[in-house]
Amino acid sequence: MKYRIGVVAKLLGISPEGLRLYERDGILASRREENGSGYRYYERLDITALLRARAYQKYGFSLKETESLINTDDIDQIVDGYTRRSQQLAEEIARKRRMLDYLNKTSAIIERLPEELWQIRRDTRPGLYRFEFMKGDELMLKPESYGDFQRWVSMAPFTFPSQRNEWEALTEGRDRSFSALGMMEEDAAALGVRESELVRYFPPCSCLYTVVRISRENASCDKYLAHLREFVEREGIQVTGDPVARTFLSMNKRDDYTRYRQIWLPVE
Repeated sequence: MKYRIGVVAKLLGISPEGLRLYERDGILASRREENGSGYRYYERLDITALLRARAYQKYGFSLKETESLINTDDIDQIVDGYTRRSQQLAEEIARKRRMLDYLNKTSAIIERLPEELWQIRRDTRPGLYRFEFMKGDELMLKPESYGDFQRWVSMAPFTFPSQRNEWEALTEGRDRSFSALGMMEEDAAALGVRESELVRYFPPCSCLYTVVRISRENASCDKYLAHLREFVEREGIQVTGDPVARTFLSMNKRDDYTRYRQIWLPVE
């Protein structure tokens, strides 16, 4: 039975241009009718080959890999291709699971906003890594480090904006801040991130924890951290390090550009 290209395209939900692409890649081979009409057609086995090709693509094989798998007569080559793609899928699934877990944890933080905003409690800061790249508004990175920074950017959503404010400067009414990309320790372990000349590890420690809302009105740290500084002074608490923040939500960029941050201040 002969099937014209338009019929096959409609049957399988593929555009004629898509079928021609499969032909160019050696997956299909149409024939021309002998009656001089010039119409191209496919046969039944072409349709089954196309079904197999679509299955390979759903697995994630490239067109080149698909062509190789369909046209080979080497069983070992097919087994090797299946095994390699199986390993890749397992890695992708593990990453998706981490992403789902990360999304759910972030969602839980957002849901608790009404009860935690501006509140202060003792807690343990989780271990995290920071790739500092800016001091105030000044870029600290040298051009040779841009590639390392791009690698961190590519690991989104597991990276996040992270602020560090010098506590001593803050108590003197000065804003001395350092912007970074941050990553939680558990995600860093899964992604192979390690401490280096550019990346600093902040181990878990006893801290004061608070969540703040930052907008144009209180964008300077002496304003959005004022409640934390006053709490430390009132309670006579000994601070042992700089406050480190994680921005977990940004909203309303065109107007007020509201940001919500978790703040961890190391204390005795």
